[in-house]
Amino acid sequence: MPGQNNLLYRYLRRLLRFPRIFPMEYNPSSKEVLEREFLYDLTRENPGNCLFGRYDEQKVLAIAEKAGLLRGMARLGYSNPILSLSCSDPADQRICFYAGEQIRERLLLELRLNLSNFHPKRKIGPFGKEACFRMLMLLWLVLSDPDRDFPLDRPRLPGQNHPGLGLLDEVFFLLRTFARELSVDGMLDMPEHFHTALFYSRTFRYLDPEVEGRFLAISRDLKGVPLALASDAIRRNCLFDRSTGRPLPWQASEQVMTERGLLRKFFNSAEYREARDEARSKTRAIVNWDLYREKLSSGDR
Repeated sequence: MPGQNNLLYRYLRRLLRFPRIFPMEYNPSSKEVLEREFLYDLTRENPGNCLFGRYDEQKVLAIAEKAGLLRGMARLGYSNPILSLSCSDPADQRICFYAGEQIRERLLLELRLNLSNFHPKRKIGPFGKEACFRMLMLLWLVLSDPDRDFPLDRPRLPGQNHPGLGLLDEVFFLLRTFARELSVDGMLDMPEHFHTALFYSRTFRYLDPEVEGRFLAISRDLKGVPLALASDAIRRNCLFDRSTGRPLPWQASEQVMTERGLLRKFFNSAEYREARDEARSKTRAIVNWDLYREKLSSGDR
């Protein structure tokens, strides 16, 4: 019976100390689904090409519909997008949507994920290197509108080939659904660009409160600068601290969307707020525009 299978599955997980792939209240609709997930967790085999051994195309489409992602694509003229799952590599689970034809030039969305344990590389707040969190890793995200050009008031951002779809909130809803059902501590990303970190900051915060404080200071001090220009200047290492005259190099660091437990408690703690606010108050960011122009004229990338 499904109930007995579920009890057996949870007992074996506790016995073997495997992380849960779904919360306790989850009831698989069939024995086949239960066995498929268990096989994936034990052996990383995924003969059904299901996301994390669990979500087939029908399930992903249902969640995307609930998130408003499909409706958002339809509003932009992309009704009935083609979904493609590429889940043979456990460390790189991919969801792609295409407009009409499954080729790179018609890509609407590419989402690459990993489900793994995360250990801080250094002491951060109460967490040392021995700390371990079950995280949904956001390895890569592209939202692309292949049929439109960049508008004059929103020029190309670093790394962009096409304008975005404006559906980031819907993608976050999708990710939150996965995170809740997979029973993880949170989602983790390491944005390469300032503009990416700014977009994600709607729901993500840097794990290190000092990094969060510096990021907030940069966002504050460059508020009047067009985003594409600000992000490109930061990418070219033209950002400086106004107070010290020293460079403020951009370094990728862990941004986290917390779901539960100790991470959420830390982000809500006085310790986090005080360290963040101190770093923000100490940082005064400014772009060296002369240096930026020199790098542009010299072709420095």
